[in-house]
Amino acid sequence: MEIFKVTKETGIPLVGCIAFGCIDRGTNLLQIRPTSLCNLQCVFCSVDAGIYSKIHPVAYEVELNYLMQWVKEIVEYKGLGVEANFDSVGEILTYPNFLQLVEETEKLENVSKISMQTNGTLLTKNMTNKLEQLGMNRINLSINSLDEEKAKLFSGTKNYDVKHILEMAEQISKSRIELLLAPVYLPGVNDKDIEEIIQLSKKLNARIGIQKYEIYKYGRQYKPAKHINWWKFYRKLEEWEKKYNLKLKLSAKDLEIEKRKRLPQIFNKGEKLTVEIKASGWMNGQMVGVAKNRSISINNCKHNLGDKVKIKILENKNEIYVAEETK
Repeated sequence: MEIFKVTKETGIPLVGCIAFGCIDRGTNLLQIRPTSLCNLQCVFCSVDAGIYSKIHPVAYEVELNYLMQWVKEIVEYKGLGVEANFDSVGEILTYPNFLQLVEETEKLENVSKISMQTNGTLLTKNMTNKLEQLGMNRINLSINSLDEEKAKLFSGTKNYDVKHILEMAEQISKSRIELLLAPVYLPGVNDKDIEEIIQLSKKLNARIGIQKYEIYKYGRQYKPAKHINWWKFYRKLEEWEKKYNLKLKLSAKDLEIEKRKRLPQIFNKGEKLTVEIKASGWMNGQMVGVAKNRSISINNCKHNLGDKVKIKILENKNEIYVAEETK
């Protein structure tokens, strides 16, 4: 897998592509994605992440100072009370300058909270201590089973050590960092495991945010797991809420997420324009084009870097742009 370094010199804007940069969904929470690399190969991964991915020929790593330039500008635009949320289509801790990224972000006046998503495998006691010192407010920790063999199976790697994840969870719970356990519910597969993780959350006085297993066009499907609708999913959460006397249906309000002015939408669906090709795309057959200070993923594009290409916008939700070539 090629690792593409996104720097100021590449001329690639950090808004527009789902795999790297910043994503603004019209709330006070700003998603910051410095890397798309992942060290696991989870069997139900919604985006088919990992070094053995069949659909992602390229991984991205954004240069720290360039990323901070964009983060600072967007945070200033959105106003006071922004939550800087470090997440990734892979694993955030594969980013080599993560601690420095947290440190620099904490200095921004409009940032009131810092959070992160992680599978926990690359966390260490020393790193957790440093994150606490740097002002990390919440860690959302992925954990899908407490059983050693099941956990390895779900992660897609024999090197996965659930005991290490539990050690990190306990350390976080004793720190000033809020811990949120974030398992994926695989109906018919890890029902018992989810209940054990609920009990663990109570023991550690941690929050828990149970995620629904979804099947996506480009994700990995774990066939032993049943696919249930949202009604059945919430009914199951209600069943567990009554059994364990614990709130499991978390809303945006519970996580202090509120609506906030969003970045202006630059392109409309169906709009035609000319872009310059700047990089290979995250998906097979894609290239990244640039226009009006935005990145655009272009499907079925075989042009070379520097080529000028006419495109039509297919998707523009939350300023994540996907397009196709046109005449």
